[in-house]
Amino acid sequence: MTTSNLNWAVIPCAGLGTRLLPVTKSVPKAMLPVGNYPLVHFAVKEAISVGIENILIIIGDGMDSIRNYFTEIKVDKTISNGDLENINIEQMIASSDIRFLLQEKPLGVGHAIKLTKRIIGDNPFAVILPDDLIFSKPNSLEQLKTIYDKYGGNVIGLNKLKRNEIEYKGIVGFDEENDRYKINSLQEKPKIKDAKSNIGILGRYILDYSIFDQIIDSESGETNLTDALSDSVNKSEISGKILEGYHFDTGNPQGLVKASNFFLKNSKVILENY
Repeated sequence: MTTSNLNWAVIPCAGLGTRLLPVTKSVPKAMLPVGNYPLVHFAVKEAISVGIENILIIIGDGMDSIRNYFTEIKVDKTISNGDLENINIEQMIASSDIRFLLQEKPLGVGHAIKLTKRIIGDNPFAVILPDDLIFSKPNSLEQLKTIYDKYGGNVIGLNKLKRNEIEYKGIVGFDEENDRYKINSLQEKPKIKDAKSNIGILGRYILDYSIFDQIIDSESGETNLTDALSDSVNKSEISGKILEGYHFDTGNPQGLVKASNFFLKNSKVILENY
């Protein structure tokens, strides 16, 4: 299987963070701290750590603090050809091409991704949802990239859900193979009795550019990515992988606190390895 180089990442940050109100009235969800770093920092670090150089961060109105966080990192941008593992993450960020796109209204992840078509063109790209924070080695994108390099197409991060989580997540139907789940159906927040499985979509993707043609703007509300992937099942390969590591749903107060506590207890190991 011949695959294109993965050199683009999209990080949607324009969501309102309603589960975290009222703090998200004044602070973008992606800028909420885990330890002494905002969530979006971990997303950018994850992309850079797998060699991605072009990063598109989707922001909403009033989210200039996200742009400012990256543009105000003052470091020497001259990096030698040495081992990237030995380079400070701020240096790596400063040397990457990070751009910002405005999503004027929070119309969903699918809509945010569609905005990037004119820039990404016919290249594959990763999608990282910052509120799904995952500490792992290899990191979650590297785990997906192993599958992408073998099978191409679209690759989705997955996790096993508790019964009471199913109605709030995207769910996949699949044929289980040795090193992947071959996806044959996707459902957005199904009733428990209708769910194809207890395997849910986690906020990591590697997508073929053909997904742009499958994203149809919703007339009634948010445009989600799951529907576009569901429409792609019979047109392109879709693989899934259960992501290893420590996962925190930081889109709610309890998950954010748990992630911060975990980071503070393990910050030295995380900063050196994850």
